[in-house]
Order: sequence, then structure tokens, then C-alpha cells
Amino acid sequence: MTITCFKHMGCFFFFVMVQRVQSHLLLTRVFLSNLKDNQVTLSGETFTISSSIIVDATGIPNVRERWFKAQNLDHNYYEPYLKPRYRNERKRFFPFSHLLDTYSPMMKIIMKYFTCEGRFSKLYPYHIRFLMHFTRVRMLNIPYYLFRGIEKMAHTIYGKKNDQKMDNLFHRFVIKIIVLHHLNQLNISWDNFVANNIFSTSQPPHAKDMPSSSHPADHHTEDIHPPSQPTTSIPPSS
Repeated sequence: MTITCFKHMGCFFFFVMVQRVQSHLLLTRVFLSNLKDNQVTLSGETFTISSSIIVDATGIPNVRERWFKAQNLDHNYYEPYLKPRYRNERKRFFPFSHLLDTYSPMMKIIMKYFTCEGRFSKLYPYHIRFLMHFTRVRMLNIPYYLFRGIEKMAHTIYGKKNDQKMDNLFHRFVIKIIVLHHLNQLNISWDNFVANNIFSTSQPPHAKDMPSSSHPADHHTEDIHPPSQPTTSIPPSS
């Protein structure tokens, strides 16, 4: 039932791509460290980040409300998703266990594919906002949210040197999917792209001091081509 819901909301193509594409921490670091005015040049190729680019790369519809973390969310929206004994508590965040069990599987997918913080113990307003979208209560422009999240990360790590934030980067899958989408349009393979040593020569001066990732996925060089994008649609909001 949960997967069917995501299919109806135009996100299943994105799920397929995330499962096929391994995240790349070093690519994420270099991409964000060099991002300026929503553009970054790596290995002679200029990549642009925008809501529209994310739509093209992921297939997620670019529709409905543009909302991001800094915007308020009325607590009344929380109540239908919380267990009865917690509905009167007015908190900015709360334990995952307060969520109704019926929404737990959907929330775990939201955390894994969209918010990507790497923690599953607490829920924040943006988690509820995603839940509202996928339960068709109040639709969210997901490409815009992802775009703003990447912008915010780039701003946060700008000028950092060996900072802990450099190892706590979100949306690694989205960034690699954007890069692969651009390379596929130019008929450039991932192997040829990384062969140009982008992770040392294209980095800003402080980046050479960053520790290399020991995760196997960060050294993956398989040429990955995304599946053909299916026709996606989004139902009218109720």
C-alpha cells in the first residue's frame, strides 16, 4: 500500500534510480564545496542545480506548494498522525514512537529517500509536511524542497576545513543522479568522468585535506544509466 501511494505521487521512478545508483560521498563534498550561483564545474563540465533540473533527473513532478524547513507548520496538522495520548503536546520535534504505527512504514521511506538525515529517532515539522503530501492532505513541491536543501548544505559547508559537517551531508543520491543525468545527455560515461581525477584537481584548496571515505560505495566507478522515465502524473488535491 505504501509503495502504491508513492507510485501515484510520481516518485517511483526516483526510488528505482536510488536503488540503482550508489551514493558517492566524495562527489557530494566536491559538488557542494564548488557550488556557486547554483552551478559547479567539475572535470570541465558545468552542472546546474535547480528545481527544473531535479525534475528532469528524477521524474518527480514540479507541482504544488513551495515549502521549506524555515516555514511554519501549524501543530493542528500533526494531530492526525500522532497517537492519541501525544496529540495535545506542542513540541517542535518528538520521538518517532509518537507516530501512529500505520504511518511508520511510509515515514521510514520518507526519511530514507527524501529527508536523508541518517537518523530515525526524531520527527520534525518537515517530516510531517512530507507525510501530509503522501497522504494527500496538503501537496508539497518536492523538487523545490530538494533544491533548497542542497542550496542550504552548500552554504553551510562553504569555507569549512575538515569540519564535522563535511561528513554529514544529505541528498547524496540526488546529487549523483543529477550528475549522471547530465553526463548521460552528453554521452559521457561515469568511468570517463571520474578518470579525470576530479576529486583532487577540481576541489578548492581546503578540500585536499579532507579524509577519504572508506565506504565502498564512495569508490564505485560503474557506469550507471537511469531507466527510461515512465509517464508520471499526480492526482488533484482533495
